[in-house]
Amino acid sequence: MADYTIHPLNRHKFILETLSFTALGSHATVSTISLSPSDFTTDEMYFVLRDAIIPRPIAWVSSVDAAGNTNLAPYSFFNVCSPSPPILGFSCGPRGEDRTNERYALKDTWANIQATKEFVINIVPENLAEAMVRSSDPLPHGESEFAHAALTPVASTLVKPPRVQGAPIAYECVLREGIALGRNTWVMGEVVKVHIDERVYVGEKRGFKHRVDVLKHVELRPYARLGSNFYARLRDIETLERRDGGQAGT
Repeated sequence: MADYTIHPLNRHKFILETLSFTALGSHATVSTISLSPSDFTTDEMYFVLRDAIIPRPIAWVSSVDAAGNTNLAPYSFFNVCSPSPPILGFSCGPRGEDRTNERYALKDTWANIQATKEFVINIVPENLAEAMVRSSDPLPHGESEFAHAALTPVASTLVKPPRVQGAPIAYECVLREGIALGRNTWVMGEVVKVHIDERVYVGEKRGFKHRVDVLKHVELRPYARLGSNFYARLRDIETLERRDGGQAGT
């Protein structure tokens, strides 16, 4: 059993649970620290979520304000909500890192989307990782992250915000809904156009059209977010098949 020393002045109330289990044919004992959300400050809860739920895909969200000024920012609390209708979602927090102040300002991304009801989610490739991080620098309102990060905007087809040149896939979206969750907003957009770099476009595969392979070219593989300032590149990739054969078309 691991040796835990808990300082008597520590505000947390730790519950140590000893669990026994059989692993690989041998008996092992581990200790678990069980906590309630009330044991965490807002920052501490953010860290335990951010640092453990990894790796995360990154939505590189481009938007424009009512005056047409472009904005680009990465969000790693991001995923697919539904394939039919095609809905993507990401969590947009407030501007700044102070989570203790009751007063806060909206990030330009959500302010822009509220105003125009449009945005583009670009998938971040490895070869644009540094530019992606640079696009998260705090800039004055109205100053474009495209120019700041030396990125080239490409005109979209159905929405006003441009997409990022070099992104393997970009999804033009119209706002479906924004759900307030504390200081964050879960932003959901319906995909109205998909742009695919021809280098990752496969086409027909096993009877299904418009398949893609974003792993084919290393430099175009999606970049992943870990905790703190850590990121991950997709390298060790395994194939594990289900006993029932898996989903058709894979």
